[in-house]
Amino acid sequence: MMKVDLYHAAFEDKPEYVATWKFDPKKYGHKRAAEVVYSATQNLTKNGWGRDGGLNKDFRSTSVGDYVEVEGLRYYVANMGFTRNEVDKFGREVK
Repeated sequence: MMKVDLYHAAFEDKPEYVATWKFDPKKYGHKRAAEVVYSATQNLTKNGWGRDGGLNKDFRSTSVGDYVEVEGLRYYVANMGFTRNEVDKFGREVK
């Protein structure tokens, strides 16, 4: 199984581990798995995604500047999709 760890870092003083998902690597590539995690972590109901997902607490929606780690590789949420490069608060790659 391919492990995907989510970290919230956009508004936090230091990155905060949120949760881990597992995917079949034969069915999901890194970016597709990251997209699924992003979609799953948007607050679409009054309960929020954490409680809807069976966790004991709620979390904010995943935002630009947060990231996932897939098999040791970091993918940042950008203004459009994901990038391996760190991004600024607007989702633009930091050079």
